[in-house]
Amino acid sequence: MFLRELMRFRQAFLSTLLLTVTVLLTALVGEIAVRLLHRDGPLTFDEELGWKPRENYRFDGFHKAADGTQYPVHISQNEYGFRMFGDVRTKRPKIMVIGDSYTHAIQVSDDKTYYAYLKKYLDAEVFAYGGDGYGTLQEYMVLDRFFDRIKPDLILWQYCGNDFINNSVELEQESSINNNGLVRPYWVNGRITYLLPKKHGSSLRRLALKYSRLLYLVMSRLDKVFAHLPIDTVEAQISSEGSAHPGFAHSVQVTDALMSKVRARVGQMPVVAFIVGGGHAVDTFRHISSRHGIQLLDDVQGAIENAEGKGIVVKSEDRAHWNETGHRIAGEVLAANLM
Repeated sequence: MFLRELMRFRQAFLSTLLLTVTVLLTALVGEIAVRLLHRDGPLTFDEELGWKPRENYRFDGFHKAADGTQYPVHISQNEYGFRMFGDVRTKRPKIMVIGDSYTHAIQVSDDKTYYAYLKKYLDAEVFAYGGDGYGTLQEYMVLDRFFDRIKPDLILWQYCGNDFINNSVELEQESSINNNGLVRPYWVNGRITYLLPKKHGSSLRRLALKYSRLLYLVMSRLDKVFAHLPIDTVEAQISSEGSAHPGFAHSVQVTDALMSKVRARVGQMPVVAFIVGGGHAVDTFRHISSRHGIQLLDDVQGAIENAEGKGIVVKSEDRAHWNETGHRIAGEVLAANLM
């Protein structure tokens, strides 16, 4: 009897041990695979910015437009992460372009970005830096980091309709659409504060960010699934309530304070801005820009929407960012305004 029970225990123990070892090995292989897959991606972690375009990144391959049309893409980022970095010693006008994923523009080749058209039509030296998912504070920090090195003659600032979400940890906590689950700097009570914009499981997420890319990838995929559930999103609430939404109203104050810092950093230098997907936020961007002497060009988004209305494909496969045609339209509109 005793021997029979001992054998059962031994068999159960060995089965549990085998299962445990199998799970651990599978997790280890998955972790290694994810790290190898993402080690050469266009983004990397940064202690100050949260994340940034990877230095000296290169990609040669193909992307697709929203209609499935495939086109070749050559992407390069210099030793600072810029998609385009002109000659700082030039006597030609120097334009510094700052924005988020629309300026990072990893959907198109270097010479097909909207700022490549500025270089072509304006005969200017262009310095373009964009970060996927960036908010206004990160963009300001980029400006502050490189402004004295470049000494530009003009700042071109790319706003996005989701800036107000990205500028507020409270709003990002309510959003799965505009929240990549990474620690980022926020402007809180007049100073930079680093926070993880997640309400639930923040401790587990921090551990995942530090130790396990596989676990972070799984959690990110779950976020994307939940983002498409039929629930009342904070974006929908803001679209309905506008400035009456308390979280949005506070984020507007934060964004205004950050653009005030932009103006203080560059002094009297001209700053020109344009909006991508502004929606209900266009008037808010216009008010903020006016307060800080920033010229707002609001016809870029209109030109994109007009082309879409004619059946022209202007989006990439993700149906959000511009393809080559979208960038060309935006670049030509901007160049015409800046001539």
